[in-house]
Amino acid sequence: MSDEKPQAWQRRDHSRDLTGLGWLEADVLRVVWDKGEVTVRDVYEELRENRRIAYTTVMSVLRNLAAKGLLEQDKSAAAYVYRPKVTDEQVARGILDALVDKIMGGNREPLIDYLQHPTDD
Repeated sequence: MSDEKPQAWQRRDHSRDLTGLGWLEADVLRVVWDKGEVTVRDVYEELRENRRIAYTTVMSVLRNLAAKGLLEQDKSAAAYVYRPKVTDEQVARGILDALVDKIMGGNREPLIDYLQHPTDD
């Protein structure tokens, strides 16, 4: 259980999910974390290898992730540049803390046991 205040990107109690991130947001973040610094075009080209997606959708997602405090948006160049403000580990910890708090009642042991001994069930 975390005593820390939730980050801007994390969902509040009234939200319908625990992660605070959609699948597309997670995919975009993965590209930014892997590359370190990106433009909309960089992310668009990477994502379109595996899915149909509009350039403007990528632009909106990057802007939203910056508004959530997950990305830094540099507007000094003609093409905005985005960099991570948080690490993938920080985001994963936030998601796991929410899972432990809300689903497991603060009991981490079953999750730790599962992570140490995953099954195919």
